[in-house]
Amino acid sequence: MQTNFSLAQLADPDIAVANQILRSCVHCGFCTATCPTYVLLGDELDSPRGRIYLIKDMLENDRPAGEQEVKHIDRCLSCLSCMTTCPSGVHYMHLVDHARTHIERTYRRPFLDRMLRGLLANLLPRPGWFRLALRGARLARPFAPLVGGMMDGRLRAMLELAPKRVPARSALDRAGVFPAEGERRARVAMLAGCAQRVLDPAINDATIRLLTRLGAEVVVPPAAGCCGSLAHHMGREHDALASVKANVDAWYAETVEGGGEGLDAIVINASGCGTTVKDYGFMLREDPDWCHKAARVSALARDVTEFADAIGMPAPVAPSA
Repeated sequence: MQTNFSLAQLADPDIAVANQILRSCVHCGFCTATCPTYVLLGDELDSPRGRIYLIKDMLENDRPAGEQEVKHIDRCLSCLSCMTTCPSGVHYMHLVDHARTHIERTYRRPFLDRMLRGLLANLLPRPGWFRLALRGARLARPFAPLVGGMMDGRLRAMLELAPKRVPARSALDRAGVFPAEGERRARVAMLAGCAQRVLDPAINDATIRLLTRLGAEVVVPPAAGCCGSLAHHMGREHDALASVKANVDAWYAETVEGGGEGLDAIVINASGCGTTVKDYGFMLREDPDWCHKAARVSALARDVTEFADAIGMPAPVAPSA
């Protein structure tokens, strides 16, 4: 794809990256077959290729985002299925994340949208607050029909989907060390996370049991928390980087370079969080005070399945049927 950014625009590192991504796109359309919003809606602008054209026009002309760009970019799920089928290796993730930051900076959303997005951005990354909100939503569920179509029905849907019972707390609600069973074969840090830790804490508990049975000592630093994905996907880059830096500080301190006992991996059991943590090095690449530490953390990040495969699963105690 031909681009026409000025030299002054290309002096911005983010624009320079966007330019490289745009120029690698060859308009083939392979991405449309794996994009869930395009498959569902059939609108070219709700495909990765269509969004790329919208983003190109917006960034090249250095203009504020309009309603059309906001509507179609908001519909992107960031599932990144398009990147798995792209023959040209277009890094759509970095491009759409840049577009979201541009939208947040230049577009003023309707009042109710701003309220809802602010609520989610401040509530979900804080497990204590989120847990209290779910209890309140459970009590408010009978009144869901009264809110009708407020916020296009989103508020009503949120109340109707609130769990009938808030699950018990996870072991990861407390920082500390979970020792390996038997001989220690590895030492890993684990992302405690935020929303998953409230909605389904059993996932975290099961992950700790698996890791310790595999011989891994699991460390949960007190300062590590939300990975920053939620704010990042909303274009709230300042809030996202605050979470990123808190996690980088906490995990780097556990490495030998950071003065700790050392880590063999940082284990993550939520794919969206894992994608973001593996991108920490890119997110802080231009910050001389953080780029090295962030790159080290990204290099250690592993999905729990990746780590289990690398360390080796034990033989089954009984033959499978």
